[in-house]
Amino acid sequence: MNRRRALGLVAGAAALPACTKVGTSSGAAGSRAAWTIPHVLRYADGEDPVGLNPVVSTHASTSWLAQLWAAWLFRYDEHFNPVPELALAVPTVQNGLLSPDGLRITFKLRNTVWSDGTPFTSKDVAFSVAMVLNPATNVTSREGWDKIVRVETPDPHTAIFHMKELYSAFLPTFFTTGGANPCIVPEHVMRGQDPNRGPYNEKPIGIGPFVIQEWERSQRVVLLPNDKYWQGKPKLERIEYKIIPSADTMVTQLRTHELDLWVQMNPNYLNQVSGIQGTEIMRRSSPYWRHFDCNCDHPGLSEIPVRQALNYAIDRKTIIAKALHGVGEINWTVLSPDMWAHNNNVHTYPYDLRIANQLLDGAGWRLGADGVREKAGVKLHLNFAYAAGDPAWSEIVELVRTTWKQIGVTFDSKTYLPSIYFAQYQNGGIVQTGKFDVCAFSWGNTPAPTDMINLYAADQIPPNGQNDLRWRNAEATKLMHESTLTLDRKVQGPMLLQVQSIIASECPTFPLVQNVDLHPHNDDLVNFRPVPSGPFDYMMDVDI
Repeated sequence: MNRRRALGLVAGAAALPACTKVGTSSGAAGSRAAWTIPHVLRYADGEDPVGLNPVVSTHASTSWLAQLWAAWLFRYDEHFNPVPELALAVPTVQNGLLSPDGLRITFKLRNTVWSDGTPFTSKDVAFSVAMVLNPATNVTSREGWDKIVRVETPDPHTAIFHMKELYSAFLPTFFTTGGANPCIVPEHVMRGQDPNRGPYNEKPIGIGPFVIQEWERSQRVVLLPNDKYWQGKPKLERIEYKIIPSADTMVTQLRTHELDLWVQMNPNYLNQVSGIQGTEIMRRSSPYWRHFDCNCDHPGLSEIPVRQALNYAIDRKTIIAKALHGVGEINWTVLSPDMWAHNNNVHTYPYDLRIANQLLDGAGWRLGADGVREKAGVKLHLNFAYAAGDPAWSEIVELVRTTWKQIGVTFDSKTYLPSIYFAQYQNGGIVQTGKFDVCAFSWGNTPAPTDMINLYAADQIPPNGQNDLRWRNAEATKLMHESTLTLDRKVQGPMLLQVQSIIASECPTFPLVQNVDLHPHNDDLVNFRPVPSGPFDYMMDVDI
């Protein structure tokens, strides 16, 4: 299934127009500001990539970089519609590329070359599928991929996927930018390499508009145009991704014009950045939403009334007003409001300490002399984990510390570098290995709402998937799996609505706020077109 992108440093949320556009026509060189380096884009984020290979990393910084250089069958537009990249057409029953039973999916491939000049063929696609399915490859999930029986390659430009059963989310899942998905890798480079730690993960080659020139760990990633890209040469002559852990430093570099684009600005800095000479702020409705996850293996958090009580004891309105500076909108479910299967009628948990205390009393959790609730020798004193570097999360955690204390629940909080926090299960990542009682970050939705299966199905607990909640609900798991067995939204819809209702009732996760993407940028930047799948899917005409 589409792997979700995990995001630690991200803007808060609100319902805004789809996009506030930057300029759409480039001025003459003389009209540029003195600080603008012609045709050189310097952008920043706070997260040092764990690696550059999206096959074994689902982190947002890796996925966004891969939009620039990697090999994809499809990209996605503003409305979650697939746009052919290395595939020539979207497989449908009508065009004969998808069999009526969904067991045969044919991809007609573009006649093009890798950035090193080697021809791209269907053998690369088959090799990449085998890599994902190899148990030795540290992928986050094989949901959907494990339904592939084999890949037939009758000619260099045709790849036919033979499936065990219909899998409705095949399109966004298999080698697209519609989620934190694996890209196609070059067989001539990757054969014989360790997929987890080989040199490809530090300097990959692809079939995107740019190529990786160098990666200076903890400093920067530099990309140059791919002169062999099938669409031609992009307008930008150089892209430099600056890894800047301190948001204050990013603000300073916007002021000193050492930075042209801050990919995801935290709303805490909106007032500081507004008014900087030569800088505009693009606002775009976001597929990302902030949330808390409970580790349901914890003896206290395994109880539904405890989780419901904690949810009632979160003052979301105050979080939006104080921690997110008014940039935000409450979303009660695990799909973004713009998703077609979004359920607007799930159970909600408006801030109410009276109800929270009643739930805990009714479940037998008694206040101790220290003010912490206890039952059967277990205290509701928790370990709260989140990624370092986001001041909004720090404020949110402290606001929740205050309100949870009023219902007899306390916690110790600890922050981790994003590269450690979001690392794969096999590499000891905090979220994946469940080294928390409660954790906080943002999930990003993908084009397929059936994507929920990877996050909430009982058979997707790491290392098998991204169910870091360790939540197990047989009915929800059954419904999620059944929703992938049909292409008919009229059949899928009721199943997905019911899954959201179950999740909201049992509260393994607490959706908090739907994000808004804030992109401060040099106002000489033109044609920048971020979409829900990420900021860099459409970079051919971007210039500065």
